[in-house]
Amino acid sequence: PKQAAYDGAMEILPAATAATLAVVAVFAPVIFMPGITGKFFYQFGVTMSAAVLISLLEAVTITPMRAAALMAMNSKPTRFEEWLDVKFEKLAHLYQGLLKQTLNWSKTVVFVSILLFVASLFLIRGVRQEFLPPQDQNLILLQGQLPPGSSLQATSEVAEKIEEIIKNIPEVEGYLMSIGGGGGVANVNQLFMPINLTPREGRKINHFAVMDKIREGLKPIKNFRASLRDTSSRGLTTGRQFPISMNIMGPDLDVLDEKSKEIMKRLTDEGLAQDMDSDFRKGIPELEIEPLRDRLASRGVSVESVAVTLNAALAGLRVSRYTAGGRRYDIRIKIPEEQVTDRADIQKVSVRNQFGNIVAIGDLVKMDEKGTIQSITRINRQRAIGIFGQLTKGQSQAKVLDRAVEIANEVLPDGYTVGLEGASAGLAESFSGLTIALALGILVAYMVLAVQFNSFIHPISVLMALPFSVTGALLALWMFGVSLNLFSFIGLIVLMGIAKKNSILLVEFTNHMRDKEGKDVVTSLIEACPVRLRPILMTSTATVIAAAPLIFGNSMGQETRTPMGLTIVGGTILSTILTLFVVPAIYKVLSHLESERETSR
Repeated sequence: PKQAAYDGAMEILPAATAATLAVVAVFAPVIFMPGITGKFFYQFGVTMSAAVLISLLEAVTITPMRAAALMAMNSKPTRFEEWLDVKFEKLAHLYQGLLKQTLNWSKTVVFVSILLFVASLFLIRGVRQEFLPPQDQNLILLQGQLPPGSSLQATSEVAEKIEEIIKNIPEVEGYLMSIGGGGGVANVNQLFMPINLTPREGRKINHFAVMDKIREGLKPIKNFRASLRDTSSRGLTTGRQFPISMNIMGPDLDVLDEKSKEIMKRLTDEGLAQDMDSDFRKGIPELEIEPLRDRLASRGVSVESVAVTLNAALAGLRVSRYTAGGRRYDIRIKIPEEQVTDRADIQKVSVRNQFGNIVAIGDLVKMDEKGTIQSITRINRQRAIGIFGQLTKGQSQAKVLDRAVEIANEVLPDGYTVGLEGASAGLAESFSGLTIALALGILVAYMVLAVQFNSFIHPISVLMALPFSVTGALLALWMFGVSLNLFSFIGLIVLMGIAKKNSILLVEFTNHMRDKEGKDVVTSLIEACPVRLRPILMTSTATVIAAAPLIFGNSMGQETRTPMGLTIVGGTILSTILTLFVVPAIYKVLSHLESERETSR
């Protein structure tokens, strides 16, 4: 047993080392991804690389010792082991027969497999693409506002109506209402309401259905605009956490306001978005008071006297202080608020002239009530308006954002631009960064394998397994209606590492047969591949079984685990099946390109 364990470890050491280094090569570029999501992938890449390297150390040291100990304890195989050996032997013979037929049509097999991969890329159109899948975290955030200029009392009355609606929804466990927006007088028309739902395990409907219930209940409330969202992308990106979030920029705010409304309307009318809103608040009532200097002069009143009187009457003026109980208190004079409610009341406020006579302010000033702007946002020194909202059910975030940018480019005049931000920008940045990292990982893996095999040809045979893993992943996501998102990409990166291991086993042992026993390419493939069939199937089966629990369940965060699990399971199954036939076929085809030194090994 000791000698057998030692011989087995020595035999598998080159393939195990090559596979491990190739897997680490795929994970390594992810560590250096920039941006906020880069922190997340840094932890992922470091963890996976460390785990794979430690597993190599365990596989060539502890595993042989454990195998020797177990074989020494009971050298006689059990009935189950004998039955399993027979089944694997029959399966190996069946595979060997199919492999002979495959190698006779090697070029056709390679062409068809490439065609299959290219055709599978069209599945991307049928798979929803989004930054993060919406997660039912038992929490819904409701933000709402009344028309600019609405009083705090009016907002409070609407809040009471909303409370009655929320109370009648059985899936709601509790809520907190914040009126006024926490941002001064200009925000008294806004409210914020975190809504806690009952645990998802005890609910018959998901949080999307609860949102629809709330939206339906809010429809009768006039002049109230509401927006509901979950907290799926919290902590993974900066800016607004809405799945649709963009900025339009240009010199004229009126043009930006008009075009933002047009963009929001078109997205809503096309059924792509809902709860659309912008951060531009125009129309807050403001009373502009202009002193009439000829009248002031004729009545002997100064502008300063008018300003001080209005300030004291409306805002309050501190005239003195007094101390009591160790504390100092201000003494302010001010007209009671109920006596100053409109322009006519302000006109009645009196001011004394330099002769001590009382004059009504309405005779001294011109008053004009008009709307004003709450705030002006600038991006790169340009005036900007932010547009944000939610996707309608079943929509792909990537397609909606592409359509939103297309609409913006259509309606915006020359000199005006559009840009994504927040979670929307995170989608483009993370997908672009992950694609580049994945491409670099494959390139580094090729270089590592080229050094390990001392060949530029054999790594190509090994890496042929990767396209099939992508095909299997896309097929699984499409069949189950799951989106391609950040976590799907994680599963794809993991899958890239797993898929190479199987092809490395085939190529390495085929090279061993050619080098040690001097057999030709076809004979070596026919004899070597069936020998490696059992470890390949065992590895793939273990991977599928380990990833299967990610797919099933209804616990918190299940929406993030399902895409990852489906990617790994679907890609592993299809890549394993195709690897067993396509890798030997392309190995045979590429063997004609080997140099004389490689052929004479």
